[in-house]
Formats: sequence, structure tokens, C-alpha cells
Amino acid sequence: MYFYLSKILSPFLKLTNILILLIILIIFFRKNFSRKFFRLFAYFVILLFLLISVLPIGNIGLKYLENNFINQQQISKIENIIILAGSEDIQSTKVTKKLNLNSGSERLIASVKLANEFKNAKIFFLGGDGNLIKNSIDEVYVARKFFKDVNFDTDRIHFVGNTRNTYENLKEFKKIGNNKKNVLITSAFHMKRSLLIAKKLNIELIPYGVDYRSVDFFSIINFYQRFSVTNNLSSFDTFFREMLGILAIKLFY
Repeated sequence: MYFYLSKILSPFLKLTNILILLIILIIFFRKNFSRKFFRLFAYFVILLFLLISVLPIGNIGLKYLENNFINQQQISKIENIIILAGSEDIQSTKVTKKLNLNSGSERLIASVKLANEFKNAKIFFLGGDGNLIKNSIDEVYVARKFFKDVNFDTDRIHFVGNTRNTYENLKEFKKIGNNKKNVLITSAFHMKRSLLIAKKLNIELIPYGVDYRSVDFFSIINFYQRFSVTNNLSSFDTFFREMLGILAIKLFY
């Protein structure tokens, strides 16, 4: 039920979508906003949208999510390497018949690095297809193509393709893996939620964060040079969605 609800409500899990919709409604029904309360609400919505568009609020939020995973704890031994899907561009790979990854491609790259360092470790790729309407290929297909393209031995990898989100990923691992020295590879901003789920499932994990979005030297000049409303909105949506995910795990699991 949680999965379907999250997918149906997916457009509204991005605060920018909600704010833009509210601004459109405000424009169309502005003549009805005669009462002071409605005028204040309209001002608040517009101000909030401007703030997250112009200021790096989303980036600050991502920094909060990523901060604990910047300095990697030393790893001396690994029994299992767990890779969460999410870096695979399913549709583009299907259409072009070439490997296509998104901004989280470091998840797969880092897995090869760790697997080469720890030759005896078991590797688990956890993914599938989180879309309501399934594609003819899934994340496992794209990941398998990546490992073949870099000439990595896929016989070392246990591909799990029947999961649809992080909770199902780790729940499935608990069935087939063991609870020894488990290293989890995922995007740093997603690590807090992943570890929270693992704790609920009583799985011990060593975090291996990748795909950092907020680690940057900040200066006014650099901010001006790189200023982008779309980047600011995208960062905020990523942070907002992740916080909603953390809240959902605490409430429903």
C-alpha cells in the first residue's frame, strides 16, 4: 500500500510542484482573495518559492543529509557489498541499446572499486523497476550491462530484480544475505534513510556514501558564477523528498 501511495502522490512529493500549482491557482482566483488571510497566504507561497529559487536552501539541506558520510570510516574486511539501484537510466538504455546512467553512477563505479579491493566479498545488486507501468527492461538489466561493459565478472554478483524501493531492497537482502560485515553503497544524501530502514530490519551496515551533491567550497563569487534557479529548485526537491521518506519510515514501519 505504501509503495502505490508513494507513486501516485509522487508529483506532490516535490515542494516546487506544489508551490507552482498554488501560484497558478492564486493567479486565476486572485479576485476572490479579498480577505486578509488569503492575501497573506498568497504572499507566503510566492515568497517561499522565490527563496528556494534564489538561495541555496536545498544545497544546505543536502549538506545536512550528507555531512555524517563525508569522512569514510576505515574498512578492513568486507563480507558483503550491497549496491542500491538508482543510477540506471532504464528508458535511455532501452532506446539507444547503449549503457546510460544518471547522476548516481558512482554507486556502480564504487562497487567495482570495493570488489577489486576485497576479492572474497559477495556482491548484491538490489533493484528492479519502481515505476507503476513496468518497462521491458529493469535496473538489473542496466546494471548487468554496466558490469559487462567494464569487463567485471558478473558471476560474482547476486542480482535481485524483484524489488521496487529501498525498504524492499534491504528486506530482500535480509532473506538471502547474512548479517556480518555488510557495506552499503548508495548516494550520500540517501544514506540516512537507508540506515534507518536497516535499523528497522535489524541489519548492520557500514555506510559507503557516494554521489555527493553538497560538498563544495562556497564563496559569493562562485555562487554568482554558478547561479541557477533550476539547480536550486532541483536540490531543494531532492532534500524535501528525502526528508519525507525519512518521516514515512518513522511513521509507517
